[in-house]
Amino acid sequence: MSEQVKLQKTIYSLQDFNNIVNTEFSQLTTPTKTTPDTPDMTVDQFFNEYDILFYEIPKDGSDNSHLGLATRSLEYLGISLEDLQSEINELREENVNLQNQILLTSQINIGTQV
Repeated sequence: MSEQVKLQKTIYSLQDFNNIVNTEFSQLTTPTKTTPDTPDMTVDQFFNEYDILFYEIPKDGSDNSHLGLATRSLEYLGISLEDLQSEINELREENVNLQNQILLTSQINIGTQV
């Protein structure tokens, strides 16, 4: 009464595997909306409207501000404001240290010339 079942195994190369199998786990995430509600506006039209409204847009305070737009754009690019600020602070500190080294070296050189 037993029935014989034939199984077939397919082995793929790494390149074929990556082309066939989705390894990004995108099925497990909630899809994000990437298109605006008004797709009839072109990118050029958007920026023309943005230029017209530029000074009416608040500098900060909400997502509908220059800071909100910049933050959202940086996140899309994979950059965070905190990372940029941290890097700026590190460079400022390094700059102060280098200026102190230059000043110290200048003072030593002046002292040896006297």
